[in-house]
Amino acid sequence: MRQRRRVRNSKLAAMAIAMSAIVTLPVLLVPIGLRKGTPAGVRVARAYADLYSENDDATPLVEEWAISAKKEEGAFTDPDDEDFTTNAVTPDQGSSGEPVRLKEGETITSSYENDPEHEEKKYDSVLTAQIEQVYDSADLPVEILDPSTFTPTDEDMYISTNKTILKELPDMDSTTVADIDRSAMVTRIARGSTWSLVRTKDGVKGYVLNKSLSWDLVFNDIDRTVWVNASELKLRSEASTDSKVIKTLKRYTKLHCTGVANNEWYRVTTPDGEEGYVYVSYTTTKAPPTPTSTPTPTPKPTEKPKSSSSGSSSEGSGSSKSSESSGSSSGSRKEEKSGSSSGSGSGSSGEYVPPKISGKNGESVISIAKSMLGVKYDWCGESRSGVDCSGLCVYCYRQLNVELTHQSDSIRYQGTEVSREDIRVGDIIVYDLKYSDGKADHVALYAGDGQVIHASYRKGQVVWGNMDMGTILTIRRIFT
Repeated sequence: MRQRRRVRNSKLAAMAIAMSAIVTLPVLLVPIGLRKGTPAGVRVARAYADLYSENDDATPLVEEWAISAKKEEGAFTDPDDEDFTTNAVTPDQGSSGEPVRLKEGETITSSYENDPEHEEKKYDSVLTAQIEQVYDSADLPVEILDPSTFTPTDEDMYISTNKTILKELPDMDSTTVADIDRSAMVTRIARGSTWSLVRTKDGVKGYVLNKSLSWDLVFNDIDRTVWVNASELKLRSEASTDSKVIKTLKRYTKLHCTGVANNEWYRVTTPDGEEGYVYVSYTTTKAPPTPTSTPTPTPKPTEKPKSSSSGSSSEGSGSSKSSESSGSSSGSRKEEKSGSSSGSGSGSSGEYVPPKISGKNGESVISIAKSMLGVKYDWCGESRSGVDCSGLCVYCYRQLNVELTHQSDSIRYQGTEVSREDIRVGDIIVYDLKYSDGKADHVALYAGDGQVIHASYRKGQVVWGNMDMGTILTIRRIFT
């Protein structure tokens, strides 16, 4: 019985030793494996370094301060640590394959490039791949990456090519989503190898070729004459509000436009030959009114009164003088009063009455809009001489030192969107009146009680209107 127990205990002990050896032995052999066998990732990196050793743009694996060691002294110093100095150890060239034992603070001065065994290797066991750009039937590049792997971005760019089309997928054979004009601004939201996912100012998303995008403003060549439609307009050295101001132009200054970018900036030449850039919104293609001279009225001659008799010349003369003076005086007063009354009447019929400004608020906006009632409709206008629908909004808010973009579809994205239930006086209502295609083509200022003030093309002037005159796309609040 005891003998059986001893045999059984011996077997259990042997099994425990075997299990311990199975678990422990791989752990003990890990350092040896790292020395004897080269990991696949290291072998791939070395192969890449051999193939592209002349690539100056490659990211250095070692910092410059470590490379500039003082080899002649056998040591180098870390420039960030005055007390740090290491001794260089040159391994014995005959001990190939044997590990080099380093003491604390020692480094190796040689690398795998001096290993003859490494130089003779062909890396047959390393998997390699070659990526080739494929072109479609129109000789345009086919996107290599899957759209889900595109790099996310959020950057404004400009279309630099003519007849650019927005595609549903990064493939010319896919459905065309929209056409984009050259120089139009888009927002790139993802970037692939040859295509980018962009969003237009209308909110439409699609893919365009990377080569169709530009970081800089793109100007279309034009030949157009415009006039300054503001009290003052700054002529800048570049198409940017951060650029240098060359000079300040006065109202009605005539400009020759040679280029336009994103319907936002003009490249112009002034009458005295200076070249620069001005903002489109502060110009007009309509020539200023030609001043007309007012004719000077010719006074009517005053008739002399007849004398009553020659016998009473003295009395008559006195009476005559008195009558002429009185008549003249009365006639003069009557004529002056009549003229003054007439002038006052004509002046009051066309006189501009300034609106009541109580601050930067909706009430002030509508007060300004009411003062514009009856002003004629003028496409691209934004002054009292004439406005269009977006120009009316630009004019009203500009008086409160707030600048809006002179375009209905751009105003659609300005300010903050509010609901119909939360609408306030002075909010801008954006409509789709023409084609029911979801695009903004009209704007109006909300005046309260379901009424709006807007510049009507059909009526030819600024008028009152009903807020439900068309499909409302959005309601924008500029003053939050």
